[in-house]
Amino acid sequence: MTTSGRLTVEYEHLNEFFDAKNVLVTGGFGFVGGHVTKRLVDLGANVTVVDINTDPQRDSIMNCASMDLRSKVLVQKADVVDVNAMKEIIHEGRFHFIFHFAAYATVIEKAVSAPYDTIMANTMGWVNVLEACRTANHKPNMIFLSSTDKVYGEMEGDSYTEHLTPLRGIGVYDSAKLAADVFSRTYHEAFGLPTVTLRMCNIYGPYDFNMGYRLLPKAMANIFGNSEPTAPELYFDAIEHHRDYLYVDDLVTAILLLAHGKKCRGEVYNLSAGTYLPTPQMLKTIVEQAVQVEKEFDSDRAEKILNNGISIHVRSTGATVHAITKQHLNGSKIEDATGFRSQADFLSSLRETIRFYRNYLKTKNEGC
Repeated sequence: MTTSGRLTVEYEHLNEFFDAKNVLVTGGFGFVGGHVTKRLVDLGANVTVVDINTDPQRDSIMNCASMDLRSKVLVQKADVVDVNAMKEIIHEGRFHFIFHFAAYATVIEKAVSAPYDTIMANTMGWVNVLEACRTANHKPNMIFLSSTDKVYGEMEGDSYTEHLTPLRGIGVYDSAKLAADVFSRTYHEAFGLPTVTLRMCNIYGPYDFNMGYRLLPKAMANIFGNSEPTAPELYFDAIEHHRDYLYVDDLVTAILLLAHGKKCRGEVYNLSAGTYLPTPQMLKTIVEQAVQVEKEFDSDRAEKILNNGISIHVRSTGATVHAITKQHLNGSKIEDATGFRSQADFLSSLRETIRFYRNYLKTKNEGC
């Protein structure tokens, strides 16, 4: 797999497909939206990026000087909750493809602290996109929704399977995404809109700047963010958790394959994971690989990282945080429909990601 505009031979049919196409990416200054934007630009698409925060100082792949990505797209500052703004952008843009990643909260703690804002952005933001498409004279070829494995709720059995596993998400974030997920089907069946929904797992890779909440970026801040490394934190109630993990380059390929496949319209897919691990094992692996990376630069600091290990903490948030114990997606449907399979080697891609964070946190004043 490569992050450039050219893909492996297995997926080379994507290389010309997006060339000169008009594409909208909402939430393009975020982690996944930014990576999708970069790949589309590399493939020759005319990309418009909508985000509520387009500040040039924001930590985002869009603002990285080494990428020079911002100058290659049309940036529009707008809130997906503003139905009129979304109608104006979509009606005027005459987009061939729309990729929707805009969200208020992507972690359960933030969603609990602001439930109304989470529901408005994560549910009604998507409805506003759909309404704009429904009323537009020029209909997109595909409208993609980034959903989540959390819509399923607590797992029974070995994995979640589309249309067989009940949707029982109960947290604020889970339910808001679940509602959006349902509206995808509604707007396809009632109005014929070409929606595609992907229920995603935990994604890792460079340029994820959510260091306050997400497991890997937060661990990187502990290990590389200060003069001396500190132990990454593991919440006590997460000791029994199991999660799927997929490298971001693989995710972007999966999304573009779904956009390419006309038979995928109106369907919902689980994302095929690259690795399924207990959360303590994932964090332990992060520490071990951080040690290996740091040995290339500073053997003494590498030894400190190793000796620090992992710090276990009791979650300070109240009982309103509903964390699912086990989440594992059956990805056979997306593989059957698109041929998608994870290409990234887990440990190699993890080390590549760690190297990015080490460099970024060591030279933060210089940008990325």
